[in-house]
Amino acid sequence: MKHFSYFVLFLFITGITFGTGCSDSVSRRDSSFLYVLSENEKKLLENGDIILRHGYGFVSNTIVKTLREDYAISHAGIIVKDKNDRFRVLHSVSQTISDFDGVQDVDLDTFIRDSKPNTVVVVRFLPSSRYPESRVDISQAANHYLEQKIPFDYSFSLEDDSRFYCSEFIVRVFADIFGDSIFDRLYPPGISGLDRLKFGIFLDQDLFEIIINHHQQ
Repeated sequence: MKHFSYFVLFLFITGITFGTGCSDSVSRRDSSFLYVLSENEKKLLENGDIILRHGYGFVSNTIVKTLREDYAISHAGIIVKDKNDRFRVLHSVSQTISDFDGVQDVDLDTFIRDSKPNTVVVVRFLPSSRYPESRVDISQAANHYLEQKIPFDYSFSLEDDSRFYCSEFIVRVFADIFGDSIFDRLYPPGISGLDRLKFGIFLDQDLFEIIINHHQQ
């Protein structure tokens, strides 16, 4: 826990906010290259899917190197359909790298383009497959927090439900629909420090189905 605190302090001192990728720096690469999902891949997507990626920049790279997970991931959000049936991504981002702070949305194509090639993973919470009607509920819950303009959680505390870092935002939305027990399922008692910030919780095959995995390409 001490090493984790020193790491957070270091990033604050250097003027960069650590947000488990929620401060996912976007350092634009060659604009002639466009990382996209194929049309066939987009047809696989549903309301409420979770999208993970490795973003660009120092913060994203540091997060990946520090978390040392099987997949290089630095950020995550929830895919929702807008009123025009187009996919958007709702996510929580620090104002350090965004025009405003906290829960916000972006169109899916932009979210993909701001990802390093072959790093996107899309997963689906298994109960949402068993109960397809819950997908709309997930979308509505995520949009509720967007409308509430929930700020970014710079303390990275799961106990504070007034502010969210990116993975916390996702878990909070799913807890609203499927019950608070999801916290114990994803964050077993005793888990602490960096383990509470890792993205591998969304790759647990007992809880999530992988829909798209570019890491295997």
